[in-house]
Amino acid sequence: MNKKTRSIKERLQRAKNPETKKEIIFEWVDSWQAEHSNLIAMLEQAIKNDDYDNLCIATGQMKAVHEKKFKAMPNII
Repeated sequence: MNKKTRSIKERLQRAKNPETKKEIIFEWVDSWQAEHSNLIAMLEQAIKNDDYDNLCIATGQMKAVHEKKFKAMPNII
């Protein structure tokens, strides 16, 4: 298993020092922000193109991302 497939909780448990843990958390936050920004761009494009199907897809993906990240938050605190 590589670092991309390990959960945030597993990665933090494996970290040896506070600085490494901090780096892991910042990577996780940056990834979340990039995912969120991409989904917003998808929503904007769907609205611009009046594309209801892609609007529904992007909205569903955004819900899934938020559920996953908010579920993980207690594990990193």
